[in-house]
Amino acid sequence: MVNDEQLSLDDVPVEDVNAALRIFRRLPLELLGFLILLPVVGVGLSKLSTILSPPYGLYIFGQGLVTWGLLLMLVLLFGLLWSRGRHIGRLLNDPVIMASPVVSLLSAPGVLAERANALGMEWSGFYGPLRPRKRLTKA
Repeated sequence: MVNDEQLSLDDVPVEDVNAALRIFRRLPLELLGFLILLPVVGVGLSKLSTILSPPYGLYIFGQGLVTWGLLLMLVLLFGLLWSRGRHIGRLLNDPVIMASPVVSLLSAPGVLAERANALGMEWSGFYGPLRPRKRLTKA
């Protein structure tokens, strides 16, 4: 039986730290996908709007279909950042990231480095996995 006093926030398995690292490394690619998808959605909704109601387009509550589509994309982007932040916070057992996942994504590399250091591991670079820390030998 394990006492709660003996548990620390740094007690995170290496697999969870590696999983959080993979999620963090995948995030720029997902953001790039959103950046590429944004103009496609804008042009597509503009064409759809003029097809549905020529010549000025379709308006809902005084706003065009493109505006509503871009607002939806913004909500989806926020949802992506929220879910990735929550997942990283859960894997790293960090209450700060869990409390505000979108804002705390900026501090995720520092928390990853802290957890890896507590495990005696080091980060081998942005695309590399965790590896055991090299020990300096005195000659």
